[in-house]
Amino acid sequence: MAGAPAALLAALQGRPVERPLRAPLIAELAAAVEELELRSFLADAGKRSRILAGLAAAMPIDVLVLDSGSGWDTEAAGIDLILDLLVRARAVVPDSVSLAVTLRAPVLATARALAEAGAGVVIVREEGGHEVDRVAYSAASGPLWRSLQFFRSVGVLHVVGSADGWADVLAGAGPFLPVFNPSDSPAAVAAIAAAGRAYGLALPASGAASPLGALAPDRCALLTHDRDLAGQVPVRDLAAVVEAMTI
Repeated sequence: MAGAPAALLAALQGRPVERPLRAPLIAELAAAVEELELRSFLADAGKRSRILAGLAAAMPIDVLVLDSGSGWDTEAAGIDLILDLLVRARAVVPDSVSLAVTLRAPVLATARALAEAGAGVVIVREEGGHEVDRVAYSAASGPLWRSLQFFRSVGVLHVVGSADGWADVLAGAGPFLPVFNPSDSPAAVAAIAAAGRAYGLALPASGAASPLGALAPDRCALLTHDRDLAGQVPVRDLAAVVEAMTI
């Protein structure tokens, strides 16, 4: 069982990164592999695990994100579906690949269940573009990050869009990896660079990262996307897109 990627655990402990891990957002794009209708595909844990496992085996994916933020965590039966998906995926995904799931809110009980079921990475997705009080957010989310740390699962705080209003949160101390798009977030770049902490980048669909500015390249531990690549990248081009995920 892969569990949490050792490279991410090391990065959170302040060690330099040899290379960032690739975690493309392809959970919805995977439906197009067999031309399946998206809603029925997302409701079928068996098909999802099989198709995603095939993509993970065929491409240089380090972290397989099983759900890119479809909203499963707001549905009554969503937790059961995702737990089933985790179990099925772990049985067929190569052991070298860690599994990740995306939450749209920092819910402690849900995150703990995901970690116990085999999610080596739990991504909390937040929308940027507004100011956030660091003290209040840290108090609300702190128990979640510590719980994931206890279960040796890596917590990721992914702010989509402009992350400047989250700069103090992203740069602050805490056992989570901040992920953001540097081209939209100069204040977040400056804050994280000054703090010297590990970080991850949300890349455009084309693959390559924006200029890092003051960010240290050997602190970049994870490469992902702001949104699922469905509708942005044809399936035939997916392998090339994953290969192009670089800094």
